[in-house]
Amino acid sequence: MTVLYEDAHVVCDDDALTIKRYYFPVGSKRIPYSEIRRVDDTPMGWLTGKLRLWGMGPAPYWFHLDMERPGKDRCLVLDRGSFVKIALTPDDHEAVLALLRERTR
Repeated sequence: MTVLYEDAHVVCDDDALTIKRYYFPVGSKRIPYSEIRRVDDTPMGWLTGKLRLWGMGPAPYWFHLDMERPGKDRCLVLDRGSFVKIALTPDDHEAVLALLRERTR
């Protein structure tokens, strides 16, 4: 396994994306790129995710634990075909977006 990107929140390797601190109280979620149907670059506002440190708000997006999220303006929304989508806020938004778009085509 070759790590292509890693920060405090995510790891992108050759085959999958791993989201750190996804489950309570701690626990990672590994998602093969082949399971991701779509990746959206989505703005976050005060009512649409910026204040959500962990879990799900009114929108059907599950946010991993990220204490720095209030300082971020965008998230990546991963669609795996279920009602609840995964909202991801990596430290280098552009790098992870490029990797996911390349690997999920």
